[in-house]
Amino acid sequence: MAALPSKRGMASDFSRRTTWANMSARRASRGRLDSSSSSTSSVIDGPAGLDATIETILSPERLAALEAVDVPAIPYNTYSIFSYIFSIRGRNAGMLVSPLLSLLLWGVGWQLLFVLWLDDRNSDVREQIAALDDLITPLLIPLSFLLTFRLGRAAVRFWDARRSAGKMVEICRSNIAMVTVGFTSPIELGNERRKLQRPQSIDDKREDQCDGEYHDREDALELLCEYARWLAVFPIAVKHFLRPATRKGWTNEVRYKKRRFEIGELISDEDARMVIMEYDTVDGKPTFDPTAVRARDPPLVVLNRLHKLAYRLAHFEYEGSSCSPTPQSRAIFYQQLTDQLNILFGAYGAMERIKLTPLPFAYAIHLRTFLLLYLFLWNMSSVAALGWVALPFLFLLNWALLGIEAAAVECEKPFQYNPNHLTLGKVSVVIARNIGQCLRELAR
Repeated sequence: MAALPSKRGMASDFSRRTTWANMSARRASRGRLDSSSSSTSSVIDGPAGLDATIETILSPERLAALEAVDVPAIPYNTYSIFSYIFSIRGRNAGMLVSPLLSLLLWGVGWQLLFVLWLDDRNSDVREQIAALDDLITPLLIPLSFLLTFRLGRAAVRFWDARRSAGKMVEICRSNIAMVTVGFTSPIELGNERRKLQRPQSIDDKREDQCDGEYHDREDALELLCEYARWLAVFPIAVKHFLRPATRKGWTNEVRYKKRRFEIGELISDEDARMVIMEYDTVDGKPTFDPTAVRARDPPLVVLNRLHKLAYRLAHFEYEGSSCSPTPQSRAIFYQQLTDQLNILFGAYGAMERIKLTPLPFAYAIHLRTFLLLYLFLWNMSSVAALGWVALPFLFLLNWALLGIEAAAVECEKPFQYNPNHLTLGKVSVVIARNIGQCLRELAR
């Protein structure tokens, strides 16, 4: 008998670094990523369909792929001031390199000019440049207000996005709980009543016989499983829409393969292409080509399907059951489902608004223009006054002011592949586990 893999071995097998590299042909086939597969959603009757749905939603490989697509956040110690203060990672350093080097070369250039050409014989020129500090310093007051507002609004956008992601988790959690209880309760109550009733008359016998002829549990579970699978796809579709369309080293084929593996066997290949690709060719086939016609928003594809399934759930025919819901109960159930789905529309719409609406161009360009103007003039006058000794201090102070703008940019659109951005893959994993837990309790 082969030994079971250790937890450490399983963790390394499903680690972020190796998840995609270890995607063998067998896994691709299981995830229906090979071209020979035609459908990823087979109809399985009875309890096996429920078990298969739970296994698909909670597939360790699929969940590992969702977690692997996120860049892990930096776990700094919130109670330690010295935690990670010397770390470059996570500071949006790529945005700072160019202006910092430009300012450093600017300061070195002026100091060389003062030393080589503007010597003691022209000391009055150097003194006049140093005296410009009195005119430059007042610029810092409006810049401080501009930078404070900039970072404050960026932080608000970040937390609005995080709030919307949390609302998505909350509503998906409550929605699947409502569906599993509200939809299956008439079946369970009918079964319990049939066991407790003892027919005493012909009419009672007929009613008992009518209850005994109810055999729609399989159809109900199949409809419930389809709803659960599409609900698990929703956060993945939102993640695909919010994240950048391109990433270093990704071709369209690789991009489709990765995203298809994240969905796995939840839905069919045809439905998956509609969820993954936003554009259509002239022939009406889904594509990644941005020059084609933009035909759909993938999250709306999922929500529209959930609305259709919600209608079918609310109007399901419990044939032969004495516990069949009344028309009023069905209307209330459908209204509750649609209200929750509409909240998902709102959460997705809020994140879409944050992604597509940056800070107004006039504000951003005005801030950056006068920030750089102030820094260049301030560096020039400081070097004129203090010489070489000013350069290291100026470098740190330049970094401090430019870092505020860089931090604001990092928070403004928190949907990129950066350690400061939202881990949307883990959000999808949390929702999948919540859905799987509800279905597991139903299967007991």
